[in-house]
This record gives sequence, C-alpha cells and structure tokens, in this order.
Amino acid sequence: MSCGVPQGSVLGPLLWNIGYDWVLRGELPLGADLTCYADVTLVTARGSSHREAALVATAAVSQVVNRIRRLGLEVALNKSEAMVFHGPRRAPPPGSHIVVSGARIAVESTMKYLGLVLDSRWEFGPHFRRLAPKLMGAAGALSTLLPNLGGPSAACRRSYMGIVRSMALYGAPVWAMDMTASTLAILRKPQRAMAVRVVRGYRTISYEAACVLAGSPPWDLEAKVLASLYRWREEERARGSRPVQRQIALRREELRQVLVAEWRQRLLRPTAGLATVEAIQPVLDDWLGRRHGSLSFKVTQVLSGHGCFGEYLRRIDREPDARCHHRVHCGEDTAQHTLAECVAWEEQRRVLTNKVGGDLSLPALVRKMVGSAESWDVNQYYSYCLNFKSSVRSAIVIKPKLLSTSFVIKCYYCLLITIAITTILS
Repeated sequence: MSCGVPQGSVLGPLLWNIGYDWVLRGELPLGADLTCYADVTLVTARGSSHREAALVATAAVSQVVNRIRRLGLEVALNKSEAMVFHGPRRAPPPGSHIVVSGARIAVESTMKYLGLVLDSRWEFGPHFRRLAPKLMGAAGALSTLLPNLGGPSAACRRSYMGIVRSMALYGAPVWAMDMTASTLAILRKPQRAMAVRVVRGYRTISYEAACVLAGSPPWDLEAKVLASLYRWREEERARGSRPVQRQIALRREELRQVLVAEWRQRLLRPTAGLATVEAIQPVLDDWLGRRHGSLSFKVTQVLSGHGCFGEYLRRIDREPDARCHHRVHCGEDTAQHTLAECVAWEEQRRVLTNKVGGDLSLPALVRKMVGSAESWDVNQYYSYCLNFKSSVRSAIVIKPKLLSTSFVIKCYYCLLITIAITTILS
C-alpha cells in the first residue's frame, strides 16, 4: 500500500485500521485530542486564549502529520481546514492561521466535517444555508414524479418524502438542540413541498395542514427524537450496557409518543389551515396510526378547502367573488358549503349521509373516516367527491371568472406576445 485505502478487498478497512491505529496512539501536547473517522483526521486543541490554542494546534497537527508520513502516506495540507470555536466578542484576530510543514492553513469561521458545516458559534446557520438549495432541489425533482392525478401510490410518495427527510436530518444529534427560527424555516419549506405531493394537494396548502394531512410530524421534532435516542444509547454504553434491538425499538416508540404529544400541542395554535387542523387534531393518534384509506386529489380538496370552490378561487384571484353560482342567494361557495349545505348536491349528499350519518361537519367526517376501514369506504367517499367535483369543474367554465381583471390582463399580454411573434415570422 503506497497511499490511500486498498480498494476491492474486505481486508482494506481492516488493514487501514491496524496501520492507522498507530497514529492515534501517539503522544500529543497537553490540551490536544485526536479523532479519526475513515481517512478524515480531526485535531482539536484547547487554550485560555486564541494564541495558546493556535500554538497547541500547530504542535499537535505537526506531530500527527509526521506520524502519518512515517506510514508512507501523504497528507493533503492544501485541503486541510482550521476553525476556532469562540464565545461572544472573542473572535480570532483577522488573518489568523497556523503553519504546518511550511503550509499556511487559514483559520476560517466555518469548516466542513463529515458532511456537516461547523461554525465558530455552534449555531449551524451556515450548514442549513448550504443545505437549503439541495433540499429544495431534491424536493422539486421528486415532485415532478408525483402528479396530483395518477402517479405513484401513497406508500411510494411517503418513501420519496423520506429521501428528503433523511437529507434534512443528517447529523441531527449534533444540531437538534441548537435550532434557531431561521433553521426551522429552512426545514419547513421542503417538508411542506413534499407533504403537499404526498396528499396530492394544491401548492397553496399551508405547512401545518399539509403535514397533518400527510401524517408527517415536523422535522424539527423528529430531529429532537433522533438526538434523544442517540444520547440515551451513549448513556447506556457509558454504564457498560449495550441496548439490544428490542430495547432500542421500545425507547424509540416512547420518544415518538412524546413527539406526537408535543405536535398535538402545537396544533392547538395553528397559524394557517385552521379548519383542517381543527378537524384532525382531536383524532391525531388515530389519523397517524390508521392502516386503511389514502387521500386522493378530490378528497384532499374537501379536507383542505383548496380546490374548485368560489372562496378559494377568489382568494387566488381566479374569481371576482366567493358566491355560489348554482343557486341564487345560496351563500359563499366553500368546501363545507358544497359538502353539507348547497342544494345543488342533495342527491350526492344523500348517498354520503346514508354511509356516514347526518353530521357532515369536517371534524365529524374525519372521525368517521379514521374510525374503521368500513367507514373509510373508498368507493363511497371518492364517488361522491368525484361526482360533485366534476360538476363543479364543468360549472366553473361559465362562471364570471373569465371577466376578472387578472384574466383580462393575462389575455392582453398573450395577445401582445402573439402579435410580436407573428410580426417576427412575417
């Protein structure tokens, strides 16, 4: 072996560990420690001042580099990074650096280590700022595979969401207890995007409503579960005990129950998606634990209120007003109005009430849906939703939204573009 790790053999990692163990057993200056993972070596140094810590770090790194070279290996000093952890108003002086074997290693405010971007204040802001575009890019790419109509099943959609979740929660035991408001905002954007794809909903569905419909707890709470589980395992090992798989599973389930309880408390104060959250929050455990039923594009519209309803269309500037166009003085066209009040859908409503009872309020409907597989009768719910939604969609064509200001402006710009293209072609 002349350099690197032998490839293609199961002996490679073993031989590497045997050889590199000699480096780890070397004496280091007082205040210095050495940590190694695979071929990444981390030297830490402590000091009462920046100057003292820099001197200890320089001596320790020089010793480690020399021992590595005695193994016949070479260290890429040009790829090495240095960083100082410090408190408020104790930042290192500008231009700080350490010198190892003639190579100048600048002291920066961040350092990438094992996939995490560490920063001098241990706040992980730089880590999440670098991670955010990757999360949104992955969420956007996967969303193209998850159309509202057709496409993969609910289980497959949850698996795709799990990909982005794993990316977001990498290293959670390290940073979970140091999250800030900006960190939470970064985590919520991709979670909302994927939750909307899981439930086949409109992109305008709020974060709280999308997550509760998808049965996806907030990722910051899941990060705390991972951190708590990691600390518990470390504490058990420190006592000389090695938890078996069954013990770990039981502990994980206990922590998940704590997570659901904390999530339920959060849902008592939603910032958006109030009707949806209020309907599901009382039966959250049943909603998460059910083994039957999945949400379709149509059912999600009923539960979220985001769909072919006058109130929603007016809100997104697709209708001049929110009134129901099927009967005179019928009232505001909302999901609940269509579901339980509008006289235009009495026949379809009769089929539904024969199945679930006369209370068609959203909380009552959700309770029936999670009650049992029989109550969540896919054909009954879906046929009712499909019938009235298809009719609503047909009726929307003749609604006065075509005369709305935004529609006229869009037509005007389309006309200008068409004229410009015609002029160019001629």
